[in-house]
Amino acid sequence: MEFIKRFEDRAPVYAKIYREPVVDRFTLVGGGKVDVKFETGKYFSNVYELYMYAAMLGLKKDYRLPLEDLETQKFIEIRAWRPAELVRFVLMAVIAKSDLDLNTLEDLEDNQVEGKITALKDLLEEYANGGFDLIYTKVKDEPYFFESEYCFIDLLEG
Repeated sequence: MEFIKRFEDRAPVYAKIYREPVVDRFTLVGGGKVDVKFETGKYFSNVYELYMYAAMLGLKKDYRLPLEDLETQKFIEIRAWRPAELVRFVLMAVIAKSDLDLNTLEDLEDNQVEGKITALKDLLEEYANGGFDLIYTKVKDEPYFFESEYCFIDLLEG
C-alpha cells in the first residue's frame, strides 16, 4: 500500500497544447457543482476527471505519446482525485500495461522503488497525452461530434 500512496503523491502533467482546445472546452477548471457544469455545457467537473478519461482512452486505444520536448502543465496530486475507486482502476490499468513486477518491489532499494514509481507516472502521462491527442484530433476533424451528450462514451467505443 505504501507504493500506491507514494504513487498518489505525484502530480502528473499534460501537454499545454491541449489546455485551451480540450481542457478548457470540456472542463470546469477549478471544479464546480454539477448543475453549473451542465449550464455551461461542460462534460467534466474537474480537470482530473478529464485526465482520467484521457488516460483510459489512451489505454483502451493503446495509444501513448511521450511528453518529451513539449511544454507541460502540472496540476493536482493523484491523491486528491475522486472517486478513489476509479483512480485505483486507472492505476491498475497502467500497471497492467507496464513491465512492473509487483512481486519484486519488496526486494528493491528505496531509490529503485522511486524509479519504478516515476516510470509508472511517466507511463500514465504518456497514455493520458495520447488520449488528449485523440480528443484534440476529433475536435479538429469533427467539431460537431461533441454536440452529443454521449460523445465521450462514443469516443471510447469507437
